[in-house]
Amino acid sequence: MRHILFECLKQLDDEGIHSILDVGCGEGTITYFTAKHFTDARVAGIDISQVGISCAQQRWNEPNLHFFHDETLKRLKDNYDLICCFEVLEHVQDWQGLLDRFSASALKYIALSFPVGKMRPFETSVGHLRNFQEGEVESYLSQKGFLPENIFYAGYPFYSPIYRELCDAFNVPGSNFARGKYGLPQRIVSQFFYLLFRFCSTKKRFGEQFCGVFRKDSSR
Repeated sequence: MRHILFECLKQLDDEGIHSILDVGCGEGTITYFTAKHFTDARVAGIDISQVGISCAQQRWNEPNLHFFHDETLKRLKDNYDLICCFEVLEHVQDWQGLLDRFSASALKYIALSFPVGKMRPFETSVGHLRNFQEGEVESYLSQKGFLPENIFYAGYPFYSPIYRELCDAFNVPGSNFARGKYGLPQRIVSQFFYLLFRFCSTKKRFGEQFCGVFRKDSSR
């Protein structure tokens, strides 16, 4: 998914992005690559998990990058040129309220990713409360003054339905293979699925992985 996210974000290279907040950054991998890409921007990653933030602080280090444990997302009270939130909305009960806070905080852009389409049983075991429907988030954000700038519905057929159906059939989140040490077998399987997702799946249409950037409507 990372290559699609940055295909979205690279459109903003000349847009004067000086401040970025990554909400729900987890262990910080995507936040780190965002900071590497936008070297002139101040980049902050926040998460409600202290464990995730501790991992991020230990692992990633860039002059323009900082991580903060933020249980109430108080840093959204400030303004940023770009608000990012990747693979988080499906875990949040009040997703509309969270998007409201993004809309109030973002000066220029909001970047999001989340799953859409059929909800598999295994997804509830990893904390998903919903999968979105195509156009659902775009419609809501347009009411808040943010219009689609660069939208991807990616991943058909290898990410979804094939990969997601396999995860469901083999209960991957609960298997020993997906737990514990990330060893050579896990790396091989991950690389295999990465190559299928990147080179043998759709990027713009038909897929059930949403990645997109929304621009603030300056006319409002």
